[in-house]
Amino acid sequence: MLLACVPLSLRTYRNSPMNIELLERSFEQIRPQAIAFSNHFYETLFRHNPGIKPLFANISQQAQGKKLIFSLAAIIENLRSPEVLEPALKSLGARHFEVGTLEEHYPLVGQALFETFAAYLGSDWTPATMDAWQEAYEAIATIMLEGAQNPQAHLEPELTFYDWVDLYGEGSPKVKDAIFSLTNFQYGKTS
Repeated sequence: MLLACVPLSLRTYRNSPMNIELLERSFEQIRPQAIAFSNHFYETLFRHNPGIKPLFANISQQAQGKKLIFSLAAIIENLRSPEVLEPALKSLGARHFEVGTLEEHYPLVGQALFETFAAYLGSDWTPATMDAWQEAYEAIATIMLEGAQNPQAHLEPELTFYDWVDLYGEGSPKVKDAIFSLTNFQYGKTS
């Protein structure tokens, strides 16, 4: 199988190219169950790490679950466009820092994400799929942490993707159009 190459900046810990096709395929498999997937992720995260639940006290679980899926969709859609993805990930890391996310939270989130993928992919959660997601998550977390090191440099003065969703709701036709145009993802769609 040929592996798609991702620029070195998205391969922080490995010298081999990321398996983008496998990441895309596996994400596509959970798409029809996106809402249940995000619910399972947060149940897993909080079951293993109840101490971080207060970080989510000021947002509804439903809204947070949608942000998770929107973020994953945007990341997957932009793996081939690091010039778009890297600044967005640094901004996301800065935002997470602003709400109290610490470096030690990243491995906890990663573990919950991997467990959730394993539960939803079943026999398709192969060692190769696990390796692809672990490598991608490691690179994503590293770039987000770069943003967290200097949040003011990565927080934009204009509204971010999350700001639009928070202000106008994901039900807004303009927000839905923006989400779809950025990610080709329609939250809650099954086909």
